Amino acid sequence: MSKILVIDDDSEIRYSLKRVLDARGYQVILAGSGEEGIEVARKESPAVIFSDNRMGGISGIEALQHLRNTSPNSMVIIMTAYATTQTAIEAMKFGAFDYIVKPFELKKVLELTEKAMEAYKQLDSEQAHLLPGIDSKDYEEGMVGSTPVMQDVFKLVGQVAPSDATVMITGESGTGKELVARCIFRHSLRSEGSFVAVNCGAIPENLIESELFGHEKGSFTGATNQKKGKFEIANGGTIFLDELGDMALSTQTKILRVLQEGEIQRVGGTETIKVNVRLVAATNKNLEEMVKENTFREDLYYRLNVFRLRLPALRERKEDIPLIANFLLQKLARKSNTNAKRLSQDAIQLLMSYDWPGNVRELENTMQHSAVLAQGELILKNDFPEELRNFKATKPVERSVEESTPNAEAAGKGVGSSEAAPVSAASAPVENVTATEAPQWISGSVDRDTAFDEVYNILRKENSRAFLMAMEKEMIIRVLKETKGNQLKASELLGISRSTLRKRIEEFSIDAKG
Repeated sequence: MSKILVIDDDSEIRYSLKRVLDARGYQVILAGSGEEGIEVARKESPAVIFSDNRMGGISGIEALQHLRNTSPNSMVIIMTAYATTQTAIEAMKFGAFDYIVKPFELKKVLELTEKAMEAYKQLDSEQAHLLPGIDSKDYEEGMVGSTPVMQDVFKLVGQVAPSDATVMITGESGTGKELVARCIFRHSLRSEGSFVAVNCGAIPENLIESELFGHEKGSFTGATNQKKGKFEIANGGTIFLDELGDMALSTQTKILRVLQEGEIQRVGGTETIKVNVRLVAATNKNLEEMVKENTFREDLYYRLNVFRLRLPALRERKEDIPLIANFLLQKLARKSNTNAKRLSQDAIQLLMSYDWPGNVRELENTMQHSAVLAQGELILKNDFPEELRNFKATKPVERSVEESTPNAEAAGKGVGSSEAAPVSAASAPVENVTATEAPQWISGSVDRDTAFDEVYNILRKENSRAFLMAMEKEMIIRVLKETKGNQLKASELLGISRSTLRKRIEEFSIDAKG
């Protein structure tokens, strides 16, 4: 039975809450002061604690600070008859689950109790996972990822870093292109030199050449002193040109000269300055199309494209999201005083269902938002920004039966002819497959993904339990294969408990090894 501790120096409040909560099946423990409440909480470890703020002895806020150490998993709700701004701010600042003003409606108390109890259960159950650990060296790199596509990125970084080759990093905004550039620098032979990052898209066109190559005194209005450019500052090290596709053609010409000749001229100057710089560039634009449209120099494109490294969008590696979330939580804990260390199962499912158009940068902003709002160690779904909480995964566009059914020529190549005898479910035309035969038909098809879509479109009209079970079985098989038989990861992706997954594996006679 879940325990609730009520701390209040008013006996009427204590026994009123006890009577109401007892009637709901909770085991209620009472304490008449903050000091007594701390001792009771230490011994009983209650799920939920209601604590008055203004009491004889220590206040509820002071008790809360002690309770965060003696009973860290308890959901503490501060009660007060004095609704001051300071009290509300301090209650949430020191980790209260919520804050309620007296006199309060009993309905509100019960709703708040259920909400706090649910948060406690998620924190205390297998659904609240300690996220995957981060190696200290990975933390220093600033990049994490265990998916094959990210492991390939790390391998390429390891191969190109020791060389002096020019690197072009492509990928959507927010995928971490500068992090990869810095990683290449740290593992290069130039790591003792300077790393200079330049966002070409953020510098006005009339100033970009001065920023990159420097200028002489008096070379233009406002040039009151001689100034070194980024290439000169990066001499002996690495320069990272981000959003290179935003650069004007005239500047592209001068970048090409640096790559070909290893020399620059300051704006307004006549002296040629030799520079020894490694160039790493990045863009989220399609340079090939820009070359065709004559908005990007073809010769510069080939100079830059010596070694190309594409960063995947976050939606292409959703299995990395729990790992990245843990990394970001650790990063936040080091920079600021946040206690959030875990994500509830609902929170993980929502993170993995969202498409993340802003990629890792958007995920980082989301984790920062939720870590601030989280009450205690556990981040709940309700701690996320409203736009994410309201997100609903878009359903795939459904094809008509005519579109999904193979024509005679295609059927002859893949599914088989109706003249064959006997006709098994695995070789039968898709139109003749029943709900119970669906898994066998899908498994026997050459292209399982297409087969799954075809069966779905034809059989979804049946709305039968047999059809639903067939689809459920195939989905479990897919996820187990994707996770290489890791049932913990599979259950998280499927949104079910491990015990439920084990029951389904046994019920459907699935190979648990994936």
